[in-house]
Amino acid sequence: MSRFLAFAGPAVALLLGACTPQYVERVATSEQDLPERVAIFPGAPTVLRDSFRAACTDPGDQFVRVNRQIRQCRSLPTPDLAAFLLVQYDGALEVPKLIIQTEERGTGSSVEVGFSYFAEVTQKSGGVRRIYFRDRQLDAFIDRLLVAAGGTLPG
Repeated sequence: MSRFLAFAGPAVALLLGACTPQYVERVATSEQDLPERVAIFPGAPTVLRDSFRAACTDPGDQFVRVNRQIRQCRSLPTPDLAAFLLVQYDGALEVPKLIIQTEERGTGSSVEVGFSYFAEVTQKSGGVRRIYFRDRQLDAFIDRLLVAAGGTLPG
């Protein structure tokens, strides 16, 4: 487990740092539209849960358990990225957040874990807009992270 923790800490930093404007490919308009990486775990993904929480400890990070299935690490973007997000996505003068999220589905013998990363920008109208930054290298890295935590990739 300590080997995985050593792997996961830098992984979260890499995920957050990788959310740069050149990777914008798609804007998620609903929860169903949010692309994610998926792995199947033989039972509760305890190592992934523990590592995810332990890696969300940098200054400005906030670990949030949205509900029983969803956990998030919320971080502040760099000033340049924050400015880009506010201008590009018509944001209110509120600092956007970069979010890494895990969502568990299923119980018993196997659990499917969805892993996604995105930005949330508060709109001038008051709502929140989620922006998904896609990076194929980062997606491959997340897949390796899920496998290192004990998951199996579908297909």
